[in-house]
Amino acid sequence: MIKAQTNSEQVQIVLMPNRSMSWKANKKILIILFLFNMTIALAWTAMGAWMVLPFAGLEIFFVGIGMYYVSWKLNFKQILTIENESLVLQKGVYFPKQEWHWQRSATRLVQIPNNHRLSAPSLWLNHLNEQVEIGDFLNLDEKKQLRKQLQDLEIPLITKSRPV
Repeated sequence: MIKAQTNSEQVQIVLMPNRSMSWKANKKILIILFLFNMTIALAWTAMGAWMVLPFAGLEIFFVGIGMYYVSWKLNFKQILTIENESLVLQKGVYFPKQEWHWQRSATRLVQIPNNHRLSAPSLWLNHLNEQVEIGDFLNLDEKKQLRKQLQDLEIPLITKSRPV
């Protein structure tokens, strides 16, 4: 998902993975699974198979951990802030964990085609000897949109050949 905000001094482009459900919706599903699973486990416990109960609890616990991990990974953001002479790239989940400050005039957008013709190309920001991949979680249409937005902001595009 791409969100762009523009004001008189800067353009900010926020890149995020597509999320089908929020953490709140995931919690509701987890509660429903818990209730269903515990109903069955308690029925087996009432019939004397009490060893089903701890495993039913462990099952829901591990499903919950998996759902939380996926939801956490989908909160990842990349924020590009472009001003007159500078470009700032920030990456992180809840706050910027990595940050790059570059001169806009020395920054290039590098596009590297993927091995599969239906897959989206890789987009990299190149500044002097430093390269950082951006939007690796975006789909083909979103990468085209990002490339167009960056070209409209006069960041030169370099297309490299397909890797062998």
